[in-house]
Amino acid sequence: MVRFGAFAVAATLSLGALGSWYWPFGSDDEEVIPRISELMEPASTNIDAATDFEFDGKFDEAIAGYEAALRELDKVEAEYPDQMDKPEFTTVKTKRAYVRAKIDTLKFLQVKENSKAVAVSDTTELEKKLAEEKAAAAKAATPEPEPEAEKPAPEPEKPSVEKPAPAPAKPASKKPAPAKALSRQQRIAKAIADGDYAAADADIAETLRTRPNDAAALNLRAMMESAQGKYRDAEHTLDQAIQSNPKSYHAYYNMARLILKAYPDNKDGARRYYETGRAMGGPRNAALEEAVK
Repeated sequence: MVRFGAFAVAATLSLGALGSWYWPFGSDDEEVIPRISELMEPASTNIDAATDFEFDGKFDEAIAGYEAALRELDKVEAEYPDQMDKPEFTTVKTKRAYVRAKIDTLKFLQVKENSKAVAVSDTTELEKKLAEEKAAAAKAATPEPEPEAEKPAPEPEKPSVEKPAPAPAKPASKKPAPAKALSRQQRIAKAIADGDYAAADADIAETLRTRPNDAAALNLRAMMESAQGKYRDAEHTLDQAIQSNPKSYHAYYNMARLILKAYPDNKDGARRYYETGRAMGGPRNAALEEAVK
């Protein structure tokens, strides 16, 4: 079913546009419980913001960010208490321990800085007295000058022999660190960004051969088709992604972007897909919200 009609092939998406697409990594065997990466996204967003504040020395804002992340993690555990013992949910406990440690560390640093500020706030008189004591001690420790002894006649200077300059040391050669292997999804995304659609299509087809409803592969295929200007093909692929994974927000967001790309005037249609994705737990996207107004 075509929603927005056929259009002439437009220019392919830029690398920046590719980066705006969403896709979940992994397969879709569990449809009732969202992926842990989706559940963790609000906490991860707060952790990233808190880390930036911490780097800038804004401890109050950093603590607030980490505390917001902790609330999001608590919410995940409250909503899925029976899943916490599963291996894939151990990241919730790990993140919680990390966030609590960060909060404790920053609060300790705040106390330390505050106590240091109090300790040095009123030291003018002490510093003056200390300077006077140091000056008196230095004067007492200075011995009286002794009369100069008769200096022997200087020996004639020997001609200096110029020594050759040492050869410059060769810089130690550093071996480049081995590049980290890309995952299949990352390899596909890179191939699409590089315009190597044959390589991307081969990897996508291999994934869909064993997992025909894999959300990541379907969203990546739609990304590739959109990059080639094949908007109707991309629409059908995203339809399949939505039907196979109705609780995942990624395909709804991507359909909204596709409609805006192929039919910029159909903002109502794009807005409906974006709002549906939000209802499925998708994070707020300021740029997409602005685009569908």
